[in-house]
Amino acid sequence: MNNRSTLYTLVGLAVAALIGSLWAESNLEYWEDSLRSHQTRYKAIWEECDDLEMRREKAPKGSDEQSFRLHFQTQAYSAQMGDINVNVNTRNRNAVEDKIFKIEFAKGDQGFRRDQLRNFLFNAELLYPRVRTTSLVIKPHSEGARSRGIDTGVERIDLWDITKLEMRQRSPKAKN
Repeated sequence: MNNRSTLYTLVGLAVAALIGSLWAESNLEYWEDSLRSHQTRYKAIWEECDDLEMRREKAPKGSDEQSFRLHFQTQAYSAQMGDINVNVNTRNRNAVEDKIFKIEFAKGDQGFRRDQLRNFLFNAELLYPRVRTTSLVIKPHSEGARSRGIDTGVERIDLWDITKLEMRQRSPKAKN
């Protein structure tokens, strides 16, 4: 092998080494970025699992009527909504069983603010599995039974009366 062919071979190997080095550096950045993004995703998943575990531990364990009544009364108490009455009806269909809860709030002179209602509904649905609001009817609160009507305009007070509230828990039936 003469000097010229050796020189060409060495220059070719140097160019190949340079290309390989650049390729390795670009892949290294890609893999390091992927590792960082996976670590942040893993941390978010871990925190979500911890949150779900905490909510599951706090969730009521019973499935009888008394447990549901206690759950809704506790949520009404924490939302400062007073006493409630819960009527439970069970309806069976082909593959599911529905428990329908008709919730009636104690009649009083005061109405409920929207944040109280939102707090009650959020926690009532969150802490029991498969419980969803199916019917909610509210109207503006009026002072006294024979008032002249609700004042219109933007300066109206944020108080509401709950006319109708129904929640449902749908559970699949066990296959025989």
